[in-house]
Amino acid sequence: MVDNQFSTLYILGVAFSKMTMQESLLFFEKRLDKEIPTHIVTANPEIVMYGNHHPDYLQLLQKVDIVIPDGIGVLIASKKWGKAAIPERVAGFDLLLELMKVANEKGSKVFLLGADEEVNEASFKRLEEDYPNAKLVGRYNGFFKKNEEEHVLNRIMETKPDILFVALGFPKQEEWIAIHKDTLHIPIMMGVGGSFDVLAGKVKRAPLIWQKIGLEWLYRVLQEPRRWKRVLVLPLFLIKAFLLPKRYHKR
Repeated sequence: MVDNQFSTLYILGVAFSKMTMQESLLFFEKRLDKEIPTHIVTANPEIVMYGNHHPDYLQLLQKVDIVIPDGIGVLIASKKWGKAAIPERVAGFDLLLELMKVANEKGSKVFLLGADEEVNEASFKRLEEDYPNAKLVGRYNGFFKKNEEEHVLNRIMETKPDILFVALGFPKQEEWIAIHKDTLHIPIMMGVGGSFDVLAGKVKRAPLIWQKIGLEWLYRVLQEPRRWKRVLVLPLFLIKAFLLPKRYHKR
């Protein structure tokens, strides 16, 4: 269930954390120290709209431990609530790097699951170099078959990581973590989408100025034109978020 130790704002049935990046990190550090299994979802308008068309996935989003507001569209939609709006975007890639800083300080163990073999390996090496005090204890690409799943789970459990980053893309990564959360019992489990592609240098992240003005999504489309259909969901999300009465946003 969503933790009641922090304030949330419901948008189209999804309870978004209203914590800033720094507040989020303090929260996650406490969960790490207490070894409390925590499923983090970094949600943007595309994920919310997918949930609104797939009840099982929406129910999953409503049961995870915390949903982070990743996406400028979420912040814009939250303005409907005035002073109760979400204070800042907590980008999933930035959160990954901040959690790695925490792992570096604490000597925490980290496992990478997902992406193709080349990207997975390159991401692993990049994090090893950038965070030498963190323990990169294992990795596995995301192209495993159903009959390999037990082997993958055993590989993860053998290494006993404190942090598990899962790059299987949504909705698969959230569904995978939800199914195996109790078995794995890892303090921090987070779906990271295409973050390994950025770490590996396969995809270039938007310059800081693009991020600050909320156009990182446009930069990504210019890099990968095949993604243009996916951004069409943003205006639909905003229309629905602003037109529906506030009572319809809660589950």
